[in-house]
Amino acid sequence: MIGLIAMTSQNTMRPRRERSISNNRDDESQASSEFLPLDLVLVGRVVKTCGLDGEVKVESLSDVAGRFRVGASFWVVGPCPVRIMVTSVREASGVVYLGCTEWPSSEVASAFRGCYLAIEQSERPVLLDGRYYHDQLIGLRARMETGEPVGVVRAIWSTGPHDVLVLECDGAERLLPAIKDMVVRVDVSAGQMTVRPPKGWIDNDAL
Repeated sequence: MIGLIAMTSQNTMRPRRERSISNNRDDESQASSEFLPLDLVLVGRVVKTCGLDGEVKVESLSDVAGRFRVGASFWVVGPCPVRIMVTSVREASGVVYLGCTEWPSSEVASAFRGCYLAIEQSERPVLLDGRYYHDQLIGLRARMETGEPVGVVRAIWSTGPHDVLVLECDGAERLLPAIKDMVVRVDVSAGQMTVRPPKGWIDNDAL
């Protein structure tokens, strides 16, 4: 996810990284989108098979605790969409390895290499106030407290102590830390946020 923005003791606004997709998107991964539910959320990507029993290495796109667990089910987004049920999970050096009933061998699982794992929007946990998923922030219009527009959120970078919002304004990029002192209000339903950038930020188009 960035999913966004959680308040922490460092006064940062940490987003969640899961991101949503729409079956209206015209891309290769949606070749058989008529078989998939609407508004899926991408939570992982199948990197490669491991061993002979169908276990796969998964790149996690989620920071939701317990997202990958025995008994969890996921949609596999690709040319041949399928629903899988996780039967085994192990982690090593921050990497997730999954086994599932539908992939009994590496030969079967290898066909899904590069595909994304997804859940339905309704399966995503509700966040506390002040926390947002990344896809909730992408596309929001940012305005100063005076009402002056300063850009549209196009991306979110994870940089360590806090995340950074990438705003696009008149073809230029502006970077704004996703911290409470600078992002003072988020209104997802209205599609906008109120920001309080540092002095000189607009003149320099940089932090």
